Amino acid sequence: MASIKRDEIEKSIAYAEKNGIFEKLNKIYDTVPSGKCEGCAKCCMESVGINLTEFLNIYKYLKERPEIYNKYIDKVLDYYFMEYKEKKPCPFLDENKRCAIYEVRPLNCRIFGHWYKSDYNLNLDSIKEKNRDYRDLMKARYGFEINEDVVEYRIEYCEKFIPDNGERLSKEERLSYLDQIMILDSQIYSKGMIDIDFRDRGIVEYFIDSLFFTDTSYNMKIKISQDFDKGEKVLKRIKKIVAVGKK
Repeated sequence: MASIKRDEIEKSIAYAEKNGIFEKLNKIYDTVPSGKCEGCAKCCMESVGINLTEFLNIYKYLKERPEIYNKYIDKVLDYYFMEYKEKKPCPFLDENKRCAIYEVRPLNCRIFGHWYKSDYNLNLDSIKEKNRDYRDLMKARYGFEINEDVVEYRIEYCEKFIPDNGERLSKEERLSYLDQIMILDSQIYSKGMIDIDFRDRGIVEYFIDSLFFTDTSYNMKIKISQDFDKGEKVLKRIKKIVAVGKK
């Protein structure tokens, strides 16, 4: 059983469709300024944070395209369970550095190039400090070292992205987009159709929670991280179990 049950997802998607929530989400996306991106994909190196409404929108998109879902769910598993060993790109990035879910990519992807450099670097410094604290916690609690390349990885500020209007977004403007999407989330949560805790999740974590209980997946991740040689065999078994569940 998963933390986010399949029937809860389907009911929430049906509610969102009936009440125009995905249309409202797209209208929010449409107000994000456009810009010129070189497509280097250097920014596509994390489990980017998303909201519930965004997860449901992406999940619906993939389930309507099972060939894409089936191709990328293994990459989701690789990213999550091997996260402490090596830094992998976003699992939805294809071999040609193209986004497999570009049409429904989340807000954080859409506004990435729109940060002011000073704001971006302050946020990056905060993330690095949290990563180091987490590394120390894992060492003290479970006795293993997170790969230092993972801990210290930086997605550098993009100097090459050019906003079409020549202006980047202030912190207040970026947060206003987030607030609008959180209002959509609250409409779904208020109906009690989906029983999950209200916390920050990345896109990978949302999909993992749609496959496993949170405690189960986390405990398996810790065991794999304590011995990666044996862990790769465990991951192969996990993939087989998930593959059976997709049928």
